[in-house]
Amino acid sequence: MTDICDPVIVGDGQECPGWLAELRDLGTLGQMWTLTVVVLCVARAVVVWPMLGEHGINPWWFLVLDVGTAPFYGVGQAMGVKILRDETRPLRHAAPWIAMVFVSFVAPYAYVLSSAGQLPGYVVWGVLIWMAVFGGLTARRMARDVRMEPVAG
Repeated sequence: MTDICDPVIVGDGQECPGWLAELRDLGTLGQMWTLTVVVLCVARAVVVWPMLGEHGINPWWFLVLDVGTAPFYGVGQAMGVKILRDETRPLRHAAPWIAMVFVSFVAPYAYVLSSAGQLPGYVVWGVLIWMAVFGGLTARRMARDVRMEPVAG
């Protein structure tokens, strides 16, 4: 068993930093991005609060799930981009972080769709369209950030 702070040697002999070391190396921009995602999730939960109760969805559970997954979404996105921009690292090193983005993005919406009583069709389609649009924007943003020129430091 390896320490989460120590590097791990992966199958091809390459060294992969431990995940705590990766997080510490994220930098101010990545940390601020994560905080911004959390704040936006709180704002979103407040805006949709009245509608959730109307459709039999517990707004408190939605808030807990939405805000609880937000740090994982923000960190996963920042770490995925950071690793993908590193030409010395293989794509598979970013895969767990990208999976974290996907799961934390889908979780609140999956809760809404699965816990609601009988949602009108336009609400279900609205949630699905919201997921597709903002999921696409997230993927586009990550791809754009990966292609950006590194900032000289």
